[in-house]
Order: sequence, then structure tokens, then C-alpha cells
Amino acid sequence: MKKQETEKTDKSERENRMRAAIKQAAFHLMAEKGLDKVSMREIAEKVNVTKPVLYYYFKNKEDLCLSIIEDHEQLFSKLLDRVSEHASGPAEILNEGLKSHLDFFAKDPIHSKFVLQMISYTLDVDSEQLPPKEKPCVQDILAETLTREEQKGKLPAGSVADIVRLVSGISAEIMFSAYLTQHINPAAYRGGAFNKDTIERLVKIILLGIQAYYKETK
Repeated sequence: MKKQETEKTDKSERENRMRAAIKQAAFHLMAEKGLDKVSMREIAEKVNVTKPVLYYYFKNKEDLCLSIIEDHEQLFSKLLDRVSEHASGPAEILNEGLKSHLDFFAKDPIHSKFVLQMISYTLDVDSEQLPPKEKPCVQDILAETLTREEQKGKLPAGSVADIVRLVSGISAEIMFSAYLTQHINPAAYRGGAFNKDTIERLVKIILLGIQAYYKETK
């Protein structure tokens, strides 16, 4: 019995390693060439496996892309969970979340390339061809985290959706500024250096504005 359990564990570990290798190869190829310009055959050759092996782990390229995207979203989700456990309020949650977003793109320039390629691809593809998401996205996790702060009375009632929209806009700008400065020209981004001081200022503006707006509309 122990031998069977060991063999089962070994197989599971091998499959996890192969899934990770496939996703890593696909991620780098798609970041450089574009999601629509990379074939499953090319990914298989990069990993040095046959196409049937690829289809054993992922039913199609869209499924593979979605898995890569979900991996990145889970990283941010885990971070938000950790931040919300120790944060003293909405300002700290937003500051730490956005700073991690900034660090993510600063750490490896390939991340901004992949995200931009992903956006370009999804704009051209029929949404019905993409597999439905089974897990909550980063915006959903942030909304849940901020809702708990709202329930504590630290945010105006009904303000969470507006805050998530505003913060999502900043997240997008962080990504675009990273792409322009890392891959085009540092001078191409005219918004100035996007740093942690900028994030703290924008978060303060958002929260002060939200408080003033909901106070005025009551």
C-alpha cells in the first residue's frame, strides 16, 4: 500500500512539474511573439515534448492561457489576503496592493509584455471562445476585502464598487507605464516616474474623495 501511495505521489509531482514547465515556456513565447502567433506545436517543441502530451495537460491554447493568467491573479490574491489580515485600514490595503503590483512589473520586464499581448489577443477573439473563469479575479478579491472594511465602518456604505474601479485604473496605468519605460523608451511615458510615493498620494486622493462624495450625497 505504501509503495502504491509513493508511486501516486511521484506521478503527481512529475505532472505538476510538467504543467509548470509548459506554462513557463508558453508564457515566454507569448510575451515575445503574441498569444495568437504562438502554436501548441511551438510550445511543445520548446518543452521538448509531443503535442499529445501538451493536450493531456491543457485541452487547447485558450485553456493554457487562462491557466497562466489565473496563476498571476492568484499571486495578487494571496498577497491581498495577507495584507488584509494585518492592515490597519483601507489605505494600507490599497497602498500595499498597488505597491505589490508595481513591484511585480518592475521585477521582470516580461510581465508587462505578456499582459499587453494578452489584452491585444482578447480584444480580437470572440469572448464565447474563451473558457469561463472558475475562480474570482483580483478585482473580486479586492472588493471582498474592502467590503469587510466597509462593514467595520471604515468606508462609506456602497462605496466599494467605485473604489475598485478607481484602483483598477491605477493598476492599468502601472502596467502601461512599465511597458513603455521598459520596452519602448523611458521618455515615452509622460506621466512621470510611477513610484511608491505616487501610489500613496493617489490612494489618499481616492479615499478623501470617496469620503467627501458620499458625505455630500447623503
